[in-house]
Amino acid sequence: MSSDMKTIPLMDEQSVDDSSCSTGCGNCNSTGCAGGHIIKAGSSNDVVYMNLLFFVLFFIVMIVTSYLILKILTGIFQ
Repeated sequence: MSSDMKTIPLMDEQSVDDSSCSTGCGNCNSTGCAGGHIIKAGSSNDVVYMNLLFFVLFFIVMIVTSYLILKILTGIFQ
């Protein structure tokens, strides 16, 4: 029965590649990824402004939608 068992390959910690984490200016030898969720270190001003505009527009849509839902539910249950 043990000859019928298949071995599942596992990923160990040494096989993780950190080369995809190339944010930053490259002046220091830090191995961590710099930057926040969407706005990363070294981003151009256009990218930062576009992301901030996206967040502001999303916030406005959420506020307007919740206000409209509140008015609809208040009108239904009065």
